[in-house]
Amino acid sequence: MADKQLIIEILGKLGWAYDTGNLDYFDTVYAEDSRFTISITGMGQVGDYRSKDTIMGLYRGAKSAQTDVRRHVVTNIFFAEETRTTATVISYLTLFALKDGNLKVLTTGIYGDKFSLIGGAWKILHRDLALDAPY
Repeated sequence: MADKQLIIEILGKLGWAYDTGNLDYFDTVYAEDSRFTISITGMGQVGDYRSKDTIMGLYRGAKSAQTDVRRHVVTNIFFAEETRTTATVISYLTLFALKDGNLKVLTTGIYGDKFSLIGGAWKILHRDLALDAPY
């Protein structure tokens, strides 16, 4: 069986790492040939990023353009499939933003993450984010 607690910690730490600007953490959990797809309800797929370098460019560009304080809250985590070396994990995202003293929910969504044990470490092979609304 997959190391559930370690994978859950990775999911939580990804939100923290983005919010605090520790984007180097992402380099440690994405596989070199990973993929990140994003869709938005009513709009379909809006992004398909292939390779860790491309995904890192997305995160770094988004973070540098950000003018508010973000908080990515990941909840309702469960394992849809798992073996000793792979896991498919589903979780909810609630994205909050604070700007000029005003707190609001930017969007919600569902992550689908496929992990693989590579070189003794759990890595994300494919992250799919289905957002409920654009932000």
